[in-house]
Amino acid sequence: MKQQQLLLRIGQYFFLTLMGISIVLTLVFYLNTGKINSNDLLVSQIRQIGPILNYLLSWAYLLAALAVVFAIGFPAFQMVTNPKSGLKALISIGIIGLLMFIAYQLGDGTVMNIAGYNGPDNIPTRLKMSDMILFSMYGMIVISTLAVLYAEISKLFK
Repeated sequence: MKQQQLLLRIGQYFFLTLMGISIVLTLVFYLNTGKINSNDLLVSQIRQIGPILNYLLSWAYLLAALAVVFAIGFPAFQMVTNPKSGLKALISIGIIGLLMFIAYQLGDGTVMNIAGYNGPDNIPTRLKMSDMILFSMYGMIVISTLAVLYAEISKLFK
């Protein structure tokens, strides 16, 4: 129990530190944007604010990488320590993979005839991927709606 409380305390301090650094970087950004002359050319405005944006972008990359590590690392650790819950997680991942596969198969890769557009995004693979995203989103909305309805209706019969 003490070890769990210690880990919880360390996690709280870690995330408070990340939040504090984010607040400081945001304040530095906004305080320095007030020094920019809006009558200057856009290039000189970007040159003045560029280094701060680089720090913010690097910080955002770091936070995104930490989010991915924690989102994958903790469930993986949980699966190793408790295999029964790990099996449920693998089944969920398999169902999502099946949903994505079905959505990809439903997608249409026919090149669209868009007047005045000759860009790189009008190719069959991108069109099928965008259809997959849309169809999987529709499927997840339907599944989540049915799950909520089932949960509420099952409460009535208990």
